Amino acid sequence: MDDSYLSISFKVYPISGIEILIAELSLLEFDLFEEKPYGLIAYIKSSEYSQNIFEKVKILNSKEFEVEFEVEKIENKNWNEQWEKNYDPVEINEYCTVRAPFHKSSKKTHDIIIKPEMSFGTGHHETTQLMIDFLFEQNLENKKICDVGCGTGILSIIAEKVGAIEVDAVDIVINCIENTIDNIKRNNCKKINTKLCSSEGLLGKTYDLILSNITLNNLKDNFKNFENIAKINTILIISGFYKKDLKNVNQMLKDYGFELIEFKTKNRWVASKYCYN
Repeated sequence: MDDSYLSISFKVYPISGIEILIAELSLLEFDLFEEKPYGLIAYIKSSEYSQNIFEKVKILNSKEFEVEFEVEKIENKNWNEQWEKNYDPVEINEYCTVRAPFHKSSKKTHDIIIKPEMSFGTGHHETTQLMIDFLFEQNLENKKICDVGCGTGILSIIAEKVGAIEVDAVDIVINCIENTIDNIKRNNCKKINTKLCSSEGLLGKTYDLILSNITLNNLKDNFKNFENIAKINTILIISGFYKKDLKNVNQMLKDYGFELIEFKTKNRWVASKYCYN
């Protein structure tokens, strides 16, 4: 099975078109968007890409914007080489640093070691930082948690470190599960269970806290399952979308029984917290 990724670099002029482009691409099978001064880089599994994938991306044919793109295949080896060149430790707060295995220990209370392999979630992206901010504000003592779309396992690892009694980390990509398992070992975690599945694989259980930091389109596909694995007063914390989409997300989740408590923003990204009633 081809486990490689493609990076697609988009140059957008004027740059204001980047929001439109991301909104349209988020309806496709992309796993991550990395904004750049010239536009963005979008990442997608090679198996999900086809020559006609952009047929319905209207901005590519717009007269208002000029959009050019280049497609590059990223092998596992090349991904890690590139990552090691650019990966600096992330100072989350006074208690927590996220770093690579080759960095020196930060000596902080929570010195989290993450090697991403082909997974996403190093602590550098705004959405991950916002999710971690929320985690440190939660009382997780003796709480059962699930992490839907766990990626590197970073949220699951931090959840255990700050008190969770049990964490179920799931992802639909085998590389992510394997990477999460490796990072669990690196951080000496004992309370995280991993499973190759979507949130559907969690049905039959309920959780005190549901975490999910994935693309907006994928989030929406999970809302019904979030309702089914929630109980009264379950907290849901999500990210992976822009603030401009928050109103629509809030309304959709309200239909599934989740009421917005608060949200945080960083640049144009947002993370939001809900309670199931």
